[in-house]
Amino acid sequence: MNIKKLKIKNFRGYKDEVEIEFGNLTAFVGKNDIGKSTILEALDIFFNEGKGVIKLDKDDINKQALAENDNEILISVCFENLPSRIVIDSTNETTLQAEYLLNSNGQLEIIKKYPNAGKEKVFVKANHPTNENCSDLLLKKQKDLQKIIKDNTVTCENQGVNATMRTAIWNNYASDLNLQEAKQNPTVINIQFHIVNEKLADYIKTIYRLKKAGVIA
Repeated sequence: MNIKKLKIKNFRGYKDEVEIEFGNLTAFVGKNDIGKSTILEALDIFFNEGKGVIKLDKDDINKQALAENDNEILISVCFENLPSRIVIDSTNETTLQAEYLLNSNGQLEIIKKYPNAGKEKVFVKANHPTNENCSDLLLKKQKDLQKIIKDNTVTCENQGVNATMRTAIWNNYASDLNLQEAKQNPTVINIQFHIVNEKLADYIKTIYRLKKAGVIA
């Protein structure tokens, strides 16, 4: 799984949302104090959840945004080359595509918001069903999914597996899913989706420490 894009808003010198594209080899070139380190530090905060090199505090909120009563820092990362299978419910495998957890570009986009530079709130920005009959299935427990299947006479081969039931329900409304990508307020899927990538997190820590030590510019 590779980083394709980083988005930052209200963090240090970045008031408006900026997007940084990543490739197989990405280099940041610019004058001192232009914001190169801020990008690495945003990644450190995102992946290490406040336990890395950088500790997020109120001084990290963009001063102009703060003066406009906007005190929420946003850091989001889009991933590509995604795993073919994931586990959401217990040990039952499914796919990101089947769960409508990808954005309109086919990427996994994890958004982390830090109100007042405090505890993070995690969201998935995805092109997800908005039909009220099947818009929040990822938040439903097994008995709730079974009830939907019963009440709507949905054909489902296995009512003991949540992923299978969700797929059956979505297929039942296939012509009326009303897929929409949440943009301004990505709470269409309000579930915590933790990305564990220790190698990348450790790499970011190493780069930052080398920079602080003056080994790299």
